[in-house]
Amino acid sequence: MRLRLRIPIAAALVCVFLTLNAVPAEASPAREGVPAFGHVFLIIGENTDYSHLNKSNAPYLLGTVQPEAAWFTNFFATTHWSQANYVALVSGQYTDCEQADGGIACHQNVDNLFHQLDLVGLSWTVWLDGAPGRCDGGGSTCASNQPCALTGFYTTGNPPIVFNDTEGTNGVWSSTSPSSECLSNDVPAGSATSGMAYFNANLSAGTVARFNMIIPNGCNDGERNCAPTNDRYTQFDDFLAQEVPLIEASPAFGHNGVIIITYDEDQRMGGVAPKNGFGQGGQTLCALVSPLVLPGDYASQTYAYSILRTLEDGFPVSGYLANASAVSPLPTAWT
Repeated sequence: MRLRLRIPIAAALVCVFLTLNAVPAEASPAREGVPAFGHVFLIIGENTDYSHLNKSNAPYLLGTVQPEAAWFTNFFATTHWSQANYVALVSGQYTDCEQADGGIACHQNVDNLFHQLDLVGLSWTVWLDGAPGRCDGGGSTCASNQPCALTGFYTTGNPPIVFNDTEGTNGVWSSTSPSSECLSNDVPAGSATSGMAYFNANLSAGTVARFNMIIPNGCNDGERNCAPTNDRYTQFDDFLAQEVPLIEASPAFGHNGVIIITYDEDQRMGGVAPKNGFGQGGQTLCALVSPLVLPGDYASQTYAYSILRTLEDGFPVSGYLANASAVSPLPTAWT
């Protein structure tokens, strides 16, 4: 019988960790109790309150993922609006520009997880579902009932184009001279007609990076209702049902892979949430699925910055970025 724990954590992001088979867990000692991770997959949905998910609109998440996950019932997103939350997940901070979804205008000369991984020789990829090209920082718009390329508003969900040490000349995004690293690591997950085909092919071959940040398009992420499903919660759930089994079946998964499923923020009902420390993005879902984690319900209040700290422990990299140094890692029981 599976043990279900009750430990504090806040519900605002869905972090589901599924561990992959590239680096043995014993390759480096546990830090803060977090074991060494192999391949990590961070999958981010949009604008969803924890209380709005149910087995009718999210049958895969609640019916298949939850029973195998460290499931955080008291997890809170960082702020509003979207870009600030994506940036906070990989840098531990955000700016007023990013709170206003300023996109490529919000350049920052700050350290970030991508650069931390570079320094210790670990690979990373941001997979953009619907992006027209590599290192996408464009500005097109899309119809309200169609999948939206990761341009225009959705550029806000593409953190590498913001940071000086992952972007173009002098750290400024450019359509003519983006950095070689951005072109290599910030890439479409498929073509306009093939969905996640490029990502899925790499999964099948076991050639994915150590850290994979997966950004669904503007329908698959649950940002808007789209035909034929016309239910934004279910659209993200369907995306998870398609991709999570492929990740688990990948040769990269193994005994120490990790999948993180989370949402950027709640539905922004009434604008910015009341002051709540690091949790002004509202309550949403976070779950970890991995052979390394003990499944169960974890009820301690926690915040999105703990995802970053957990990643920094699990790779591991040197130091904790900004507000990741002010929180604990996710209070997960590890096997």
